Amino acid sequence: MNESKTITIKLSAEDFERLETEAKRLNVPPDALASIMLQFSLAKINPSIDALAALWSLQELTKDLPPIDAVELVRAGREELEQRGIF
Repeated sequence: MNESKTITIKLSAEDFERLETEAKRLNVPPDALASIMLQFSLAKINPSIDALAALWSLQELTKDLPPIDAVELVRAGREELEQRGIF
């Protein structure tokens, strides 16, 4: 027997309106449509893709790049925004 679990999804007002509109068109409750859409999306995921292998490949691709100082990157971005008068 399959055990159900609860999940909460936050949608923008626009996305929720689109969900409601489509649910009304199909004559199903919005939560049922969201569940169906999630199940359909999960069924389309290619299980042959190994996420860990993909991450290792990404690490190999970026190994020759210089390290990034996140603090300096944010500082430079703020300075640029200040110079433009945006921040």
